[in-house]
Amino acid sequence: MQKTARAALGVLSAVAALSAVAVPAAMADQAPAAKYHAPAGAHLKLTLFAAAPAGYAHPDDLTRLGNVVYVAYQNNAGADGTPAGSKSDIVGFDVKSGKVLRHWTLPGRVDGLTADPRHHRLLATVNEDLNSSLYTITVTRTSGTVKHYHYSPSPAQTGSDGTNGGTDALSVTANGAVYVAHSNPDTSLPGVNNTAATYTLKLSGSTAKLTRLYGVNDTATVINPAKGAPAKAKLGLTDPDSNRWIPGRDGGTLIQDAQADSKLVYASDLDAKHPTVRQLNLVNAKTPAKGAATPQLDDIERVSGDGTLFVVDSAAGKIYRADTKGGRPGTLFASQPAPKDGDLPNDPALAVVDQRTGVVTHLNVNVTLQSPKGLLFVPDDNR
Repeated sequence: MQKTARAALGVLSAVAALSAVAVPAAMADQAPAAKYHAPAGAHLKLTLFAAAPAGYAHPDDLTRLGNVVYVAYQNNAGADGTPAGSKSDIVGFDVKSGKVLRHWTLPGRVDGLTADPRHHRLLATVNEDLNSSLYTITVTRTSGTVKHYHYSPSPAQTGSDGTNGGTDALSVTANGAVYVAHSNPDTSLPGVNNTAATYTLKLSGSTAKLTRLYGVNDTATVINPAKGAPAKAKLGLTDPDSNRWIPGRDGGTLIQDAQADSKLVYASDLDAKHPTVRQLNLVNAKTPAKGAATPQLDDIERVSGDGTLFVVDSAAGKIYRADTKGGRPGTLFASQPAPKDGDLPNDPALAVVDQRTGVVTHLNVNVTLQSPKGLLFVPDDNR
């Protein structure tokens, strides 16, 4: 795999320039500033890492703990955990061979899955739209201990359109701080509606305590304002989804993807009482086949250098990998899944994001991706 993948990724050194981080000061020293114009035929070589084990379907999020890649299979569970008896399966694969090493079953639909290396455990959120809760799995050599937590306060809120809200993606920092997306926030609440977009999370007993990091309608600097538009604007978030923590000064930077809102939110100065918040409006480099629309990103992942990028194709039940040798550190990859009923038109694709302009450019790959979702980068040094 490595030889052919590296040859195919020769163009990635040019593609990677799309990732130029122009924005949060805390990230300015972590990626080069450059512009990018997509070369014709830019190509990324994907090879199969693992197909869904028998009886499992719809892989979504994935993470890595030690030498094991863990993947959440949502099967046919609904976003609120229905119907009764719905379950998700978390499967651990050897990072090199793809051999199945471990397996756990959790009730409901696992939407967020990440690793907490300091405690040698996995964190998994279930049911992103409603009936949400959290599980930890403390991994042992042959198995693991599963613990269930209930949120306080509940991420569900009642407005004029009923009760909505749950949790989705999680990110864990080097010092163990945990951030979690407030998925499906209720935007019909009475009065000034500025519910949390992202929470900090702390575990105590059987309680997962949520504390608002910033709100869905906080005012934030616009990284790429349109000509004549104000330099600051309210976030106006309705769909916080995947996130990634990037190490750096003053606590680093958390990048939060708001899928249906077609924007990325950068929260930096995380060690401060109130983070500095910026927003990047996204636009497709190429108009989708079924009509003009802004990008709907499911996941984002920053590649820091040589290593392996894992790509989940949820609809196909497959996980692919690609060698990132030759790519520029700081490249931000993104997945665009197949649209569901009611979603804006989007062509399923693996893409890269220009973090100055917000342009999302699709990569040509050697397989037909039906609905790419979870992304994971594992550096060659495996740290």
